[in-house]
Amino acid sequence: MKKINMLTIRIDGGTQVRESLNQIKVDEYAEMMRDGDVFPPITVFHDGSDYWLSSGFHRYFANKQIGNTAIDAIVKDGTVDDALFFALGDNKHGLNHSDADNRKAVMIMLNHKKWSSWSNAQIAKHIGVNRSTVGRIKQSLEVVETQVKTYVNKHGQESKMKTTNIGKPAKPAERPTTKPDLSTISDNQMEIKELKEKITELSDVITQLDEENKALRDIIAAQRWDASEFEIDDIQETVSDLRDQIKVLEVDNKALRDSRDMFQHRNVELLRTVKAMQKKK
Repeated sequence: MKKINMLTIRIDGGTQVRESLNQIKVDEYAEMMRDGDVFPPITVFHDGSDYWLSSGFHRYFANKQIGNTAIDAIVKDGTVDDALFFALGDNKHGLNHSDADNRKAVMIMLNHKKWSSWSNAQIAKHIGVNRSTVGRIKQSLEVVETQVKTYVNKHGQESKMKTTNIGKPAKPAERPTTKPDLSTISDNQMEIKELKEKITELSDVITQLDEENKALRDIIAAQRWDASEFEIDDIQETVSDLRDQIKVLEVDNKALRDSRDMFQHRNVELLRTVKAMQKKK
C-alpha cells in the first residue's frame, strides 16, 4: 500500500461497474473521514503509465470531496482490462450491489470479447450472482424483431430460417372476390413444399438435441467423467439449455405445421373456386 496523488488516478476507463454512484454514501463517507475514521485503501492497476481505479469509487470521491490530494491505495500491475475484471468480482465489502448494478456487471461480461465465451456459471461465480440471473439477462439481450435461427439439416448442412413470425396466429384465408390468379396456387404449393422440408429438418434437429441431452444425462448419472466444478456446472447448464432449445423447436415446429395447414386449406379453397368458375363458362 502507498499514497498516490489523486490527480494521477484515472476513472475514465469504464472500470466503474455500478449503474451509478450513491451520492448519499459518498457524503456519509466524507463525514466519517472528517471525524477521523480510517477507511480501507482503494485498489488501482498500473499499466506502466496510468493508474486505473478498480475498487473504491465511493471512497475516492469522498476523499476528493473533503479536499484530500493523496489517497492510500493498493497498487497492482495490470491493464485497464485487468482493473475492470477485478472490479467485476469485487462485491464483498462496502455498499452492496443493487439489482441494476448486477445487471450492468453481467452485461459487461456478456459483451466483452473474451468473457462473453464464458459459461453462465463462470460469469455468475466471478460476479457473485445466481447463474439463473445471468441466464435471464442473456435471454433479454436476444433480438426478437428479425430473429434468424441457424441449425444443421438432415444432410449435415447449415441452414438459416427467419422465425420472426413463427408462433403468431396465421390470418384466415380470404375468399377471392375476383378471378383467382393461377400463379397464386402454384406459389402456395411451393410454400407448402418448403414448409414440409423445414418441418422435417426441425424434427431431425429436435431428435438430435434430444439424443445429445440423454447422453449428457447418462454421463452425469453414471459419474463416468472426472470433472471439475466448472465442468459439472457447464454440463448441467448444457442439459438445461438443450431442454429449453427442444421446447422452442417444438413450438417452432408446431407453428410451421399450422402454417402448412393454413396454406393447404387456402390452396383447396382456391382450387374449388377455379373449378366453379370453369363450370360457369
